Amino acid sequence: MSEATKSVFEYGSRWLRADFHLHTRADKEFSYTEEHDRFVTSYVEQLETAGIGLGVITNHNKFDADEFKALRRRARRAGIGLLPGVELSVNDGANGVHTLIVFSDSWLEDGQDYINQFLGVAFAGKVSAQYEQENGRTNGDLLSTLKTLEGYHRDFFIIFAHVEANSGLWKEISGGRMSELAGHPLIQKYALGFQKVRSHDKKDSV
Repeated sequence: MSEATKSVFEYGSRWLRADFHLHTRADKEFSYTEEHDRFVTSYVEQLETAGIGLGVITNHNKFDADEFKALRRRARRAGIGLLPGVELSVNDGANGVHTLIVFSDSWLEDGQDYINQFLGVAFAGKVSAQYEQENGRTNGDLLSTLKTLEGYHRDFFIIFAHVEANSGLWKEISGGRMSELAGHPLIQKYALGFQKVRSHDKKDSV
């Protein structure tokens, strides 16, 4: 543990501001116009400015291991924790469901990259240009995707992204399918949250 991280938890546990939905220069939807060699430093400085203590890098259907490791090294010096992840466009519902997958470090242990191995399985038969963007679709639905992830025997959890917007869980799935998912053991075990819930206090909303 770095000295910066030690100081964050000097008195034990504490509340941290977290962002589980971060994109980077590796994502086609991300815009960066500053100097190339300043990206890692500038990115972490922005996290500091926003007061983020814990973040998850979740690019669209893509994981850049080298970029992640560089960002994590710099973030640790600032006392910020970063976790590996991906925003997966799962082939379910009317237009797909964007699902944030947060991986434990065991997916990258011993110099291996099981995250990209998983992505290769999820998009088998497709080339990266076909899916490394927000409109890509996995081959499997939500439940089969969770079964595939579980087969790696490494810790992970999911958060459903922008649930009320296009490609969000509540926008794309309803009725019997929603009831099936809500009661399924895999969803109950691995789904830990919903992002951008705007209608929690609106009558007759999801």
